[in-house]
Amino acid sequence: MADNVFESYQSGHVNVERSAVRSLNATTANVGQSAVQRLTAEAVTADGSVMGMVNASTAELKQSAAGVVAGDYVKVEESRVLFLLAPRVSGNVNAVLTLPAAFAFGAGYFLARRLLTAAFGRKR
Repeated sequence: MADNVFESYQSGHVNVERSAVRSLNATTANVGQSAVQRLTAEAVTADGSVMGMVNASTAELKQSAAGVVAGDYVKVEESRVLFLLAPRVSGNVNAVLTLPAAFAFGAGYFLARRLLTAAFGRKR
């Protein structure tokens, strides 16, 4: 049985199972064992799926992975999210980049740039 591949899809209520979708716009989206590049909806429920970018008022991810998730309320269960932008989050969330780590990266970049400029900079 071949899996379905869609370029884009737009509807009120969408159930996607074992498919690949480039762009999905819906009021309510239930995604199961699928890959979605860009998903925009009021409510999203994903189970065992991979998504590039999710923009939703309410998003619930179970055993899924996403690059960017933005929403008003996000529930994460046994999932991975690279960038999470939400004021209310529930579930076991492990941050990839925390505030102290961001400051450490910034300070390291600044110091390395200064050292390289001093070592290999132009003479006036």
